[in-house]
Amino acid sequence: MKASLPGLVSPGMSLVDLAEKVEGLIRELGCRPAFPCNISIDSVAAHYSPPPGDISTLPRNSVVKLDFGVVVDGYIADTALTITDTSWGEVLKQAVEESLKAALKVVEAGVRVSEVGAAVYSTMMKYGVKPIRNLTGHEIQRYNLHAGVSIPNIPVGDGVKLQEGHVYAIEPFATLPDGSGEVRDKQPATIYRLEPIRPRQKLAEAEQALVKTLEKRFEGLPYSLRWLRDMGQEALGLHQKLIKQGRVKAYPMLVEKTGKPVAQAEHTVLVEKGGCVVIT
Repeated sequence: MKASLPGLVSPGMSLVDLAEKVEGLIRELGCRPAFPCNISIDSVAAHYSPPPGDISTLPRNSVVKLDFGVVVDGYIADTALTITDTSWGEVLKQAVEESLKAALKVVEAGVRVSEVGAAVYSTMMKYGVKPIRNLTGHEIQRYNLHAGVSIPNIPVGDGVKLQEGHVYAIEPFATLPDGSGEVRDKQPATIYRLEPIRPRQKLAEAEQALVKTLEKRFEGLPYSLRWLRDMGQEALGLHQKLIKQGRVKAYPMLVEKTGKPVAQAEHTVLVEKGGCVVIT
């Protein structure tokens, strides 16, 4: 599936159409999207998924990241690729892809996450690009996309080691050498997740019903308002109240601080003694 995605991407294409094509391909395989398809363009590094009614289209001369996941019975695989039609974008794309390959060569049980970060960092230095310091890979557990352990893209990590039998997403991000190498939050938020901790205030009956629906549909995983369109405007209004009450978390976009383009590559791996199995 992943190999066929560049053929879906063309300038002028609707972002909603692209996201729903990717999500539709996942469903055709008998699986579910683990989260809304992210389509992050240029300086937007992550966390943009087109909401319902989005009229945005793919621009020419851009760096586009497609980040998507698949879930089967709670077990998640997370992957991403960069598609570009610019010269600097191609350099960034090659840098993150080669950094990912370098990282996978060192991944095995007992390896410190800082060693994975060092492999990513040293490869990016060869390409003359800058890693994004405050974006990382992550451990994945059943029904839990971000399960605690972070996999850095620089040589840090406080001695944390990869564990045999655990699943991790390795995802290098890179920007231009004159970029800041960091991202910041920026509105709007287009991805949501039901918070497991209940707020102190009591929810109204209709709000409680919506919470139960969200629990049943998404099982604690992220979702898009596009996936709630069948519920009508009243439900969307209640959903906004749940955000304000802290029952639903809204994820803002992550944008490179100086506005420079960002590329991304990602694989999910199962860690074993002496190596790993790439499952994406």
